[in-house]
Amino acid sequence: MRLFSSLLVVALLGFAVTRLLTFENSSLTGSKFKFELPAKWIGAPFSDLNTKDQTGQVLGYRKHIQVLKNDLQLLPLGRLDQKLACLALGGNSSVFTETLDLYADRMAFFASDSLQIPAAVSKFYGLTDPETCIFSLHAAAPSSNHIPKWAAEKIALLDSTDQNILVVFGEQKILKEIDTSLFDAIILAHENHPIAQAQIAQLIMGGLSTAGLEANGRLGISSPEEIGLKSSDLQAMDAIVQKGITAGAYPGCQLLVAVEDKVIWHKAYGKQGYEANSPEIDLRSLYDIASVTKIAASTLLAMQQHTKGKFNLDQTIGNYIPEVVGNSPFAALKIREIMAHQAGLTPWIPFYKRTLTDGSWKSSIYQTTRSDDFPTEVAKDMFIHKSYKDSMYAQILRSELGPKKYVYSDLCYYFTQPILEKMIGESQASYLRRNIYLPLGLNRLLYKPLPTFADRQIVPTEDDQAYRKQLLRGYVHDPGAAMLGGVAGHAGIFSNAWSLAHIMQLFLNKGHMAGQRFFSETTYNEFTKQQFAGNRRAAGFDRPTASGGGTCDILASQVSFGHSGFTGTLAWADPKNKVIFIFLSNRVHPNQDNWKLRDLNIRTDLQHVVYEALAKRGG
Repeated sequence: MRLFSSLLVVALLGFAVTRLLTFENSSLTGSKFKFELPAKWIGAPFSDLNTKDQTGQVLGYRKHIQVLKNDLQLLPLGRLDQKLACLALGGNSSVFTETLDLYADRMAFFASDSLQIPAAVSKFYGLTDPETCIFSLHAAAPSSNHIPKWAAEKIALLDSTDQNILVVFGEQKILKEIDTSLFDAIILAHENHPIAQAQIAQLIMGGLSTAGLEANGRLGISSPEEIGLKSSDLQAMDAIVQKGITAGAYPGCQLLVAVEDKVIWHKAYGKQGYEANSPEIDLRSLYDIASVTKIAASTLLAMQQHTKGKFNLDQTIGNYIPEVVGNSPFAALKIREIMAHQAGLTPWIPFYKRTLTDGSWKSSIYQTTRSDDFPTEVAKDMFIHKSYKDSMYAQILRSELGPKKYVYSDLCYYFTQPILEKMIGESQASYLRRNIYLPLGLNRLLYKPLPTFADRQIVPTEDDQAYRKQLLRGYVHDPGAAMLGGVAGHAGIFSNAWSLAHIMQLFLNKGHMAGQRFFSETTYNEFTKQQFAGNRRAAGFDRPTASGGGTCDILASQVSFGHSGFTGTLAWADPKNKVIFIFLSNRVHPNQDNWKLRDLNIRTDLQHVVYEALAKRGG
């Protein structure tokens, strides 16, 4: 399903905009789009129900929305790894379905008018067997709240054994013609307006609260004005991003900012590459987030296992994986030391160089087809021998340990991965996706995105002629992670900004989201604090320097945390200021020697704009 441009998403989903909006193939092109809903709300407000422009002037009121039924507390939806479907009938439903799709893009969507309904219903019940069905009725025209009778009649087709949710975007009297016993939850809006569509989608998914229905920890969507900020104070971010694109620091990027549990900035810029025909970046585009994997996958999993009493930061590596480290000096290293980069590990080992002869692959190590002896895919038409993983660990154990002081190293996660996988009894990739990512609805956060997603949806990284002899798209950029089959503790995750922002929100929530507890507050406190004097690092997380700044902006609080990625990424959370900042780019395309992103301070300058806007609000 095609998403709106990022600016349109902010406009319609957060909402109240007086700036000039550009709509592709829309009669609204070039017009000022102004939401004017004069009816007064009844009942408790969401937060600020008045729609305001960038100066704070009230433009209108959001329409009254009622939760008429919520049996068994079905709403808001918790786990999203069940089979979900939405059948939207009547008038335009695009904002409703596209907002739902942000939260659960594995949901099956079927929308139709009276001419298309037979085919849509047949397809819906022929191909979809949903466990939870959202059935929405939409008024046929913007100027009317009348819902066509044919749409309501299709409710008789619903399976009463499913969990059914009814949403009415129009006249209340239609409920008298419906067997409401078929539904576990019923929500009523009084007209089919984009604001109502977006608000109700967020209510269903837990991004907003209303009377008797509390948000469940997922991010909501808002305009800056709704939380007391000015859009004009954030516009400088557009110029900073464009400066990077113009300078060739990256061909495109995604930028997301959330404040106080609400996404106030969510945009896609530029293209996937520098070629004229390169696809545009959109909000669905997947990026290789590189070392942000360390917190979005490994540290998250470690925190879950720590809460279960299985993962002890003060235990030694040798206690967990003696079969890997044996009696080597590495066996005595403590988990807390390695996760804070305090263990004296070598920063990086270029494992791939030993597998090449005069720049070509050694035939004893690589084949172009998969076989029993060469089962692990490194890149397209490139498979590594099954025994080479042991050679990689042998190289690590032969490396020298330095003094126990802060030295950043990828090697620590070569140890946490076998430790964690031994605990869970399977790959990090499958466990995280089944137990954390998909239950939260984060379909676009995963290892090895091919073939789940098409090539065109995955942003390319380096044209790697030194090692893999190909442009990398959907295969992890980091060579060591690639040699492990694309699933590693230190790299390998692909994501879009929306999904990654929800992982950072999970951290700010201290482990709770969507009715599920993934780790405890005690674990959160233990992992996010500074671990050693003179070393800014937490357990897995990066933190600001003692004087402020570093990987983050100078204005970020001392309790903030996150991680950057080699490919040009940054995920940062600030619990004091309630800020989440996500920047995803492919600055390594086509060559990893391009350091303009760093030299231009793009990521920290973008953060600075956000903090300055917050300071103005405080003043």
